[in-house]
Amino acid sequence: MNNLSSHGNKILNDFNPFKNFKLENYKYAQLHKDHTSENFSDSSYDYNELLKISHNLQKTDFEETDLSSKVDKWNFNSIDSYFRVSSLSNRSSLTLNLDNFSQEVLLVDVNHFSENISFTKNSSKNQTLILITSNISNPKPRSIFFDLAENSNLEILQLALSNNKSFIYFEINQSDFSKMNFITFQSNNNHIRNEYYASLGEKCELNLLGLNFKNNFINDNFSYIQHSKPSTASNEIFKSIVDNGAITNFQGKIYVDPIAQKTDGYQMSRSLLLDSKSKANNKPELEIYADDVKCSHGSTVAKLSQNQIYYFKTRGIDEQTAKNILQKAFLVEIIESLQNKEIKDFSKKLLDNLI
Repeated sequence: MNNLSSHGNKILNDFNPFKNFKLENYKYAQLHKDHTSENFSDSSYDYNELLKISHNLQKTDFEETDLSSKVDKWNFNSIDSYFRVSSLSNRSSLTLNLDNFSQEVLLVDVNHFSENISFTKNSSKNQTLILITSNISNPKPRSIFFDLAENSNLEILQLALSNNKSFIYFEINQSDFSKMNFITFQSNNNHIRNEYYASLGEKCELNLLGLNFKNNFINDNFSYIQHSKPSTASNEIFKSIVDNGAITNFQGKIYVDPIAQKTDGYQMSRSLLLDSKSKANNKPELEIYADDVKCSHGSTVAKLSQNQIYYFKTRGIDEQTAKNILQKAFLVEIIESLQNKEIKDFSKKLLDNLI
């Protein structure tokens, strides 16, 4: 992008996490380290079942758009995201109005796009959007935007599988009375970072839930949920299972504006460590400027219960099968939050196959 604003230049130069390793929002990301692997092989997943129940959106369904003006439209009470500014500066963009499609389930394979993507939703019709952000090996960040109009509803399932290197910025802007249910399913990744920024209007609801397991090197999730108006509700739960010396990171903040009275915000991160070499860095945060709110956050890091494993073994179930059952039980809560039954069933089968 030519003639980048002073704001954009400042973010790219002073808040570059690939060069400045002490930035708080990228505390555990290790973006300056090369965790790609020549031996890493993309795994192919059978999406045929998804294709049977969804409408596969093609690039021709999108329209070109100029999102360059977004660089100076930073509406969050935090330092701007380097990923956002970098992607808007270096990638072209496409837009799509989801209301143009009558199908209840829509699918986009993001790896077939080099552009940033902007989705809009205006109607209250229930729709589910499946975002496949899999098999990506690209260190350049990209952005995906969601703008929900008043009274609109949208469910999203992000499948982030077998990425060698993937850095994605998600921005959710919810107008009054809108509802968003966002579930991210992450597995078999080498080095990924997903950033989730959300701004909620009056009487909005946001569920942001994630699971990750069987990853290599670093699986990193950052969130910033901003309650900008009264009577909003957010529910955020991230669960991870870490082994083979991998690292999982969760850093999230709930921000409550002074006028956002009657806010109900919940944030929880839970991690299971399967060996002594692996690490889980969890950093939930609250920043509250209103006095009539209900907000809580928490974090746990634990190991599989040996007592539970022993119980299974006394019932004739071998140790590995017992461990698999306990891991599935730990993660399945996230999948249960999916509203579309067919997609929920697919996600459960995918979990069974990958554990």
